[in-house]
Amino acid sequence: MANLSLQHVCKIYPARGGAKKSFFRFKKNKTESEQRQSGEYVAVKDFNMEIEDGEFIVFVGPSGCGKSTTLRMIAGLEDISAGKFYIDGKLVNNVDAKDRDIAMVFQSYALYPHMTSYENISFGLKMRKIADVKRDKNGNPVLDKDGNEIKIMRHYTKKEIDEKVQWAAGVLGIKELLQSKPSDMSGGQRQRIALGRAMVRGPKVFLLDEPLSNLDAKLRTTMRSEIVKLHKALKTTFIYVTHDQIEAMTMGSRIVVMKDGYIQQIDTPTNLFDYPENKFVAGFIGTPQMNFFKVSIVKRAKTLEVTFADGQTVKLALDKLRTVKEEYLDGQEHEVYLGVRGEHIKIGANGLSVKVNITEVLGSNMHVFFGMEGEESEFILCLNEREVLENGGNIRIKFDENRVHMFDIETETSILGRAE
Repeated sequence: MANLSLQHVCKIYPARGGAKKSFFRFKKNKTESEQRQSGEYVAVKDFNMEIEDGEFIVFVGPSGCGKSTTLRMIAGLEDISAGKFYIDGKLVNNVDAKDRDIAMVFQSYALYPHMTSYENISFGLKMRKIADVKRDKNGNPVLDKDGNEIKIMRHYTKKEIDEKVQWAAGVLGIKELLQSKPSDMSGGQRQRIALGRAMVRGPKVFLLDEPLSNLDAKLRTTMRSEIVKLHKALKTTFIYVTHDQIEAMTMGSRIVVMKDGYIQQIDTPTNLFDYPENKFVAGFIGTPQMNFFKVSIVKRAKTLEVTFADGQTVKLALDKLRTVKEEYLDGQEHEVYLGVRGEHIKIGANGLSVKVNITEVLGSNMHVFFGMEGEESEFILCLNEREVLENGGNIRIKFDENRVHMFDIETETSILGRAE
């Protein structure tokens, strides 16, 4: 088990055939296309994080955000262009991957097709050497002329290998598959074999790079639960990469949300959902996606008057909202994004008038897609019970004021504090 520290870590891919560019020449305001045209591409930018022993950390974000690149730098499969990476206080920037005591599980399983499961799991152990002392035929330590034990490096014995393989197979519930080959197994079974191969090494850190992406939806749900159980059983540090925010929310003790190489927020699943620090995190976390209305706000006595794009106005009680930053309560009008999740919108006799575009019945509940004049986007309302609504008709909606979010129109950062 291990503590990990990433300090100002950066990954730069230089121009093909060109010299590596200095990190300090990178301009933060360059667009991705400008970076590529200039021959450089900064995939990970100023990544800072402390990972405690035994945590389950999830890196999540859209494709190209830098999550897999960060994982590969931790594994030692990618060089670190700038910054420092420590494992248990030891700087490992220039330590080879094989010497970092880290095991990695890939999306593609990477099993040897001609080997049985037993052989796939044990293969790495057969190649690996461990520290020991020289022993005589009876198993007693051999001493040198000064009476000290003689240190050696040796391979695992067949008995030691078998004990480790049987232990991993028992934990993963795959003992009956040990003599089968990958071609005879399902995707979930193959992924268990890949996990077993990593487990027998007894690594300080497990790295998992989108390991469930090749599985069907039902099997992904099952394997999510299996990996969480495995983490609890092993009590080892896990770092898991996914683009699926549902996987992140259900598995991680802390989640790192990334975009364009930058960390957007590091927090627990519930805090990410309840207190997103910016509009991107708010929209990325949660299913269905949060609704965003472009509005103007102004303080009126003990209320916040909110004017929507079509001119409709609602008043939100300041004592029900989370604390609004003082600069937005100066009595002047401010442009902001108002964010609210579909499950925090209710249909009522009064409130905002909106037009129903289409309804989706999902068993006992339903989704209502609606529009508003002056807004190009379509919005969603989630109902716990089915209702008869006419497509093209109007309904009135109200927001749960305790669950409303607001973000600055320019910086897109939250203007609300956390609930006390």
